[in-house]
Amino acid sequence: MPNSKEFVINSKLDFLLNHANIGSYNKCEFIEIFGLDKEKKEAFNIYTLVVFENTRQLDIKELMTEKPKKFKGHKNLSWGIQRRIVDIDVAQTLYLQLLKNNQFIIDKPLEIGKVKLLQEQYVPPREDMYHEIQLNNILKNNFKNGSYIFEFFDEEKNNVKYLLDDPSLLNKLSEDISSIFPIKIGTASDRLGNIIFQLPINNFELNKYSILENNPMRYRGIKLEIFPRSETFYIQNLVARLYEENSDKIITRQRFISINDTVTNIDFDDCFGTNVELIDKNTSLLLYKCKFYIPKRIHSSTNIIENQNRVFKVNGNIHRLQVSTNSNNFVIGNKNSKSFDEWVRNRKYDQELKELEKTKSFIQYFGNEGEKAFNDVRELINKHGGQGVYLWDPYLSALDIKNTLYYCSTTYVQMKAISGLKQHNRKEQAKSDMIIEFEKDKKEFLFLNLEVRGKVGANGYDFHDRFLIFPLEQPRVWSLGISVNQLGGSHHILHKVQNAQHILNAFNKLWNELNNEECLVWNSN
Repeated sequence: MPNSKEFVINSKLDFLLNHANIGSYNKCEFIEIFGLDKEKKEAFNIYTLVVFENTRQLDIKELMTEKPKKFKGHKNLSWGIQRRIVDIDVAQTLYLQLLKNNQFIIDKPLEIGKVKLLQEQYVPPREDMYHEIQLNNILKNNFKNGSYIFEFFDEEKNNVKYLLDDPSLLNKLSEDISSIFPIKIGTASDRLGNIIFQLPINNFELNKYSILENNPMRYRGIKLEIFPRSETFYIQNLVARLYEENSDKIITRQRFISINDTVTNIDFDDCFGTNVELIDKNTSLLLYKCKFYIPKRIHSSTNIIENQNRVFKVNGNIHRLQVSTNSNNFVIGNKNSKSFDEWVRNRKYDQELKELEKTKSFIQYFGNEGEKAFNDVRELINKHGGQGVYLWDPYLSALDIKNTLYYCSTTYVQMKAISGLKQHNRKEQAKSDMIIEFEKDKKEFLFLNLEVRGKVGANGYDFHDRFLIFPLEQPRVWSLGISVNQLGGSHHILHKVQNAQHILNAFNKLWNELNNEECLVWNSN
């Protein structure tokens, strides 16, 4: 007999399968993305999805990859995809194995990391164009009503570390998998090594329609049509929760509506984004969630294609471009003012300039502010550089590095710098000058872990942007706006940038391409 803790956890899956009345299932589809380690002679889990389905398919087991596919740069590693259609008890057995013994065995053992079962999660359907849910990229066909999932999370990820450490390798794997099975594992890299059990909510069908008034022309609300697809599903068990949430995440007009019939009309009053949730009163389970937007003002225009093309020359070549005339432009709704939610949504400034300057997220320099600019950069280095600092500048010199990275107050932090060696016309001279400057100091008194590489010959590629990069678990990156040797000397903007991970990946890619003796400028070790 299972112990009380195991029974409680296992009963969650049993409850959703057999008692919660969220779906009808007779089979399970397994999608196993696995790796093969030739040296260890073992297969390991990259990502596994177990989907409960109501299908006429018979039990099958098939390789979706004809032969193991190689990982570039890892001669002992390869990968493949296996698909199975099995009875539900196979999935239940696997669930218990994972729960009790941290094992993945169906017919042969599959090596997994140390996994932790998370609380069951409701994943809304893939239909909201304004709020994409990343997890939908690795689930199967999560449209319509959404799904519940049980996720065994690999918190160590030792088996997939080589993918997490090499973004280009992960992107290539993700693209190759997408050509075989429609998931995008590269967009949910935190789920590598995980096993997910997906239970789609399919016990009812939901149709939604906007309620439109003709005179005056405006949207009044929505009509919900709910059709049970199971004899045990009762519409009267449902209640709709409605609430509005503006761009400031402030919730207003929350209310509950009982669902008593197949068709329910829900009026919206001055809606700028109403969330609708369907909840089962008996189980308190969320069965559907989406957000509706009611347009207050509609812009429309009509263009007429001209008979005559625009004709012009570029470098002696004649170009012809089809052009049109905007002949009709009209607005439905109030033309002279914007509603309060439009003002909120289109706020010009999210933060005051002083606050941005305080956090160093946005600072503008107007010239003759070199000391301030260097102090700001040094403050960033000491605030965020505890796990490393990277500097990327095509005109970077040894003095530039001394004026920035050398001011890091933490010893032996990993520092990397890439220079385009553009200080001189001859890159050999620029490299030599940097070495001479670095060698003026005794390494044993620097307490540095610094390596500098330069763009030499055909290695790597030319670059233009200037970045200060902090390779944290969640990376932070600042654009300098100007080369280090000109900081504060003329107008430029120091600002924190978005997509920091992608910039870090780009730095690492170039860094690896410059990994040879010719490109090594100096190393403090």
